[in-house]
Amino acid sequence: MTQPSALRVDSLRKAFTHVKAVDNISFSVERGDVFAFLGPNGAGKTTTLRILLDIIKADSGTVRWCLNGRDHQYPAPEHIGYLPEERGLYLDIPIIKSLVYLATIRGMDKAQARKSALEWLERLGLADRANEKLQVLSKGNQQKVQFVASILHKPLFAIIDEPFSGLDPLNQELFIGYIREINRQGTTMIISAHQMSLIEKIANKVLLINKGQHLFCGSLSELYNIYGNKRIFGLQFDSPVNKASLESLPGLEHVRYKDDFSVELTFSHSANMKGVLSQLTTIEGICDISSHKPDLHDIFLQLVKTN
Repeated sequence: MTQPSALRVDSLRKAFTHVKAVDNISFSVERGDVFAFLGPNGAGKTTTLRILLDIIKADSGTVRWCLNGRDHQYPAPEHIGYLPEERGLYLDIPIIKSLVYLATIRGMDKAQARKSALEWLERLGLADRANEKLQVLSKGNQQKVQFVASILHKPLFAIIDEPFSGLDPLNQELFIGYIREINRQGTTMIISAHQMSLIEKIANKVLLINKGQHLFCGSLSELYNIYGNKRIFGLQFDSPVNKASLESLPGLEHVRYKDDFSVELTFSHSANMKGVLSQLTTIEGICDISSHKPDLHDIFLQLVKTN
């Protein structure tokens, strides 16, 4: 028998004055998913996440949780972890005290909470700062502590809003490993983030929204099959780009001028690539050509710009 979805959202709507922040959004998250929630600033991502957590109320639509074999409108606190985009910890309380307190109000034994918190701080290179106040830490280290607070009690479901905020590339990669580890241990996750290259490494499903509306929902493989069959050429010039020489190329769907000397050209899947390359060689000033299939970043931009 098919198990019910861990989370099912149907026809969700939320407006603020004259702005439709969430406009008829539906999706489901299955047990074990790492589900990426993607969209530009103001797309309705954070509003939707706050509705899921009952921080704000929807105008209409339904949210149904099923985390422990029973349907709930909202799950028990011990079953949920939440990393908000904005800082949400006590700044003037010692880090270890804050982590233990937050874990215990989510059902964790105090001694076990302290033990686990110290283990996580050790892994994150912050064990020697456990008794310092959060406000003295850098933005990146504050983000590490907030991440620990959201998953310390081993929730069945975690909602992680911008987990890579404030982290350098090395720590971003470490966090990818932590997210994978937590997911393998049984935590289903929704992640909202802007770093598409990182999302590609950890998510198995994505929801793309723009202006509160659904653009795509499904697996990454489905997304690539539908939108990833085009070809993108990156051109570098040794003098300012001659726009007129590019925009008449056959099969050209989109031009993105990155600066005065570089451009990206997107061609339809039916374009004759041999013919395209032949014509590119006749354009003066090209000093470098690269080519790739659309990645998540490219598809994201394509869908947002056309909707």
